[in-house]
Amino acid sequence: MVLQQIINHPATSRIEISHALALHKSTISSLYNTLMEQQLLTEIGQGAASNVGGRKPTMVTINQNYGYTVTFDLGYRHLHATANYIDTTIMEYQRIDVVNQSIEVMIEKCHQFLAHIAAKAQTVKGLLGICFSIHGIIKDNQITYSPWIDMHDVDLVKIFEQLYQVPVILENEANLSAIYERDFGHGGQYNSFITLSIHRGIGAGIILNKLLTRGESGRGGEVGRSLTLLGPNTAGQSVESLCSEDAIITRIETAKQLDKLDRDQVIQMFNDGDRDTERILRQSCGVVAGLIYNVVMMLDPQAIYLNSPLIEGLPELLAEIQGDYQDIAKSSFPIELIQGTKFATLLGGCSLITHQVLGLAGYELKFQTTETPK
Repeated sequence: MVLQQIINHPATSRIEISHALALHKSTISSLYNTLMEQQLLTEIGQGAASNVGGRKPTMVTINQNYGYTVTFDLGYRHLHATANYIDTTIMEYQRIDVVNQSIEVMIEKCHQFLAHIAAKAQTVKGLLGICFSIHGIIKDNQITYSPWIDMHDVDLVKIFEQLYQVPVILENEANLSAIYERDFGHGGQYNSFITLSIHRGIGAGIILNKLLTRGESGRGGEVGRSLTLLGPNTAGQSVESLCSEDAIITRIETAKQLDKLDRDQVIQMFNDGDRDTERILRQSCGVVAGLIYNVVMMLDPQAIYLNSPLIEGLPELLAEIQGDYQDIAKSSFPIELIQGTKFATLLGGCSLITHQVLGLAGYELKFQTTETPK
């Protein structure tokens, strides 16, 4: 609880911790000294004296140089990697091209990143833990379904735990987006909310009563596979086959008889007033609004957050989704865009593994990142 207080209040003192936890100063001092001996804390100077005078308190924060964690996002096109100090400050970020590369090649690139960081980092404990963001289904820390990458029965946990002798956690990328919003973003103000990650597929991260909900077999949140009843030509199709980012780009390519469009080109075509692009994107907004309505009716969250680089690039689409939802539900509902969608899963993974290595799984922590990845 003392460590939780220090993480959530980066510049605090023993007397403030004592008041917050309603514990005697001698108890707090004993626990404080233990954490100092473990080199988890660092003192950062003196604070202001109280209104009645007395000595100025010594301020303390988490020791950034205690150690670091590494998170990998195993994407279909890119391997994203970030190293974070124990206070979640970003040490380094890399995006590595892995199009048409095997899982074995991706693993080798992970080893190379870990070696690079190990040679660079100057910390007390070094590597503390590793998290993998998986675009698939996870149960009992193992991949049970991977739609975009053939895993070749590779056991990531076994490989990396044996080699690096640290905890290794696998988690679905949509779930990590939800953890990010809870621990870094505005979602922390709610007891329950849902994130919708709209990328190559569509998945939901479900936070109920502050806790991540995965379902009995890890399939909780596989909302992209739900069916739509929209229109005679789309009824019975899955939601993600119509309005995932890849599906949208494919539909625009077909309509325009073009090939190999990317997100930036689609954004430019929309801004240039291309009718086909506008029609497809606005239809997709209607499907997403319908999906949100169904999710809200089933799970009763307090808010919905969208993790979508395409919508981040075209913020008017968020207003379109909000309006379509209001037309369906006959009422408004908080639907917002996750800030910093590009790094949401990586920082969510950082939070998850940091909770684990500090022995704070289940504790509510509020992190701040002080550096934007390049």
